[in-house]
Amino acid sequence: MPDAADLTQQLADEERAKQRQYVLANTGTRWGFVGIGVLLLATVRLVGIVPVSWLFIAAFTIVFGAVNHGMRRVARDRPFQVWFPYLNIAIGAAMISTVVYALGPTGHLLYVAYLIAPLQAALYLGQSEAWQALLLNLTGFALVTAVRLSQASPGWAWSVFAQETLVLGFVCVALVPMLTRLVDRLRAARETLAQVEAGDLRVKVQDDEVDELGFLGVSVNRTTDAIAGIVRQVQQESQDLAAMAEQLAASAQELQAASQEISATAQQLSDGTARQRQLIGHGREDSEAAAGVAAQLHTRAQEAERQVSGVAQQAQRHGVEIARASELLVTLVHHLDQVSGAAGRLEEGSREIGKLVDAITRIASQTDLLALNAAIEAARAGQHGFGFRVVADEVRKLAEQSARTADEVRARVRQTQDQIGEVIAAMGEGRRTAEGVGVASTAVRQALDAIFGDLNTTVRFAGAFAGETEGQARRIRDVVQRMEEVAGIAETAALGAEQASAATEQQIASLAQLTTTSQQLSVAAAKLAQTIQRFNVNGGSSPAPQ
Repeated sequence: MPDAADLTQQLADEERAKQRQYVLANTGTRWGFVGIGVLLLATVRLVGIVPVSWLFIAAFTIVFGAVNHGMRRVARDRPFQVWFPYLNIAIGAAMISTVVYALGPTGHLLYVAYLIAPLQAALYLGQSEAWQALLLNLTGFALVTAVRLSQASPGWAWSVFAQETLVLGFVCVALVPMLTRLVDRLRAARETLAQVEAGDLRVKVQDDEVDELGFLGVSVNRTTDAIAGIVRQVQQESQDLAAMAEQLAASAQELQAASQEISATAQQLSDGTARQRQLIGHGREDSEAAAGVAAQLHTRAQEAERQVSGVAQQAQRHGVEIARASELLVTLVHHLDQVSGAAGRLEEGSREIGKLVDAITRIASQTDLLALNAAIEAARAGQHGFGFRVVADEVRKLAEQSARTADEVRARVRQTQDQIGEVIAAMGEGRRTAEGVGVASTAVRQALDAIFGDLNTTVRFAGAFAGETEGQARRIRDVVQRMEEVAGIAETAALGAEQASAATEQQIASLAQLTTTSQQLSVAAAKLAQTIQRFNVNGGSSPAPQ
């Protein structure tokens, strides 16, 4: 807020500017007076009222035109001096006195023109300047009177001068104080408005007059009070706005930090989901391979079942032939050779089945390990991996069941291999018996019956094994399908995690922008509070609101 010295300097500068404008306006108006004076002198010369010479008129025009022009340039182009207004008043008094002198006996009747300068000075300069202007004009009037009396000009007398001087003094006494009073009241109101302009809203226009200027002062005071109330409210609201902006910035920073933590968690979840999809892909490939092996095992089991069934039928036919006639022993030997070859192939098939069972066992072990890893990943995923954990448990159970079934198959294959070995041994013994023709047909028939019973058992076992392998393949296909479903769930979860991460990044960017905006708002509120503090709205010496 500007201090009292600055305000005084501002008012002084405005006063000098007003005086300069007064001089410039007066010199501009004086061109009209010069024209009127020339016209008046020319008129009285042409009419013959006063014998004014044309040389005098020309000299009047040239002299006062040059003087007026010089006064205007000095007041406009040079730094303003305090004597400029007095010189301007003296020029006006000299011009009026010259016209009054030139008009001859009746020239003194224009003495009223001497009121122009004092009244203008009262309005623009002040009361003392107005009286000084009147004094200069009366001095010029006195000089003109003295010159006319020295020339014995009729109509001129000191008594007339005294009467007209009294009229001028009376008019000035009546008008100058009134005008200067109006100017002083306006100047007081202007000083008050200058203080308001400088930010001091405590000042009042001290004018109790019941007129338009007084009412104007009352309106100014009311307006100042209203502005002071608004400024108080703005000060309070700017402080509240600054506090709210600081709180908003702090909240935005906290929310941004929380969003960054959420983004990091979402990124970890996305990485875990990607790892989960990779493990599911490996498990699906292993399960598909196990399904293929199980399908091959089922095909071979069916082939073994058909082969053993054929052997059983052949043995039954050979037993009937042995019962019918012993002369067919040679043919029986041939058939026994065939049976021995089929038994050898069956043994080889059993060994192949054993290899397949070992492969199934390895697959079951890998599936169990995969299920364990899947259960671990599901536990890491928390609530999102619940469905995947259920599928992993089902896979682990299926793997354990596959391992148990493979062990049973291995045991039964070994039993079948033992039985096939016994068949081979029996066939060798039968062949030796047939070749020696020393063994009775009854022993051969009993041996064939035993072989037939074993083959029936083998057929039943092979059928059961084929059914179990078919069920195993079907369960593995179910496992593959469930893994595909789990892969779809993991894909959806990964997509959701990516979307959540992207949304979190956008939210972080928005919160960063909100933080910046809050900080800018806080700075703006502080600037507003600083700006509004220039207004002093409290009465007395109370401090401005903080």
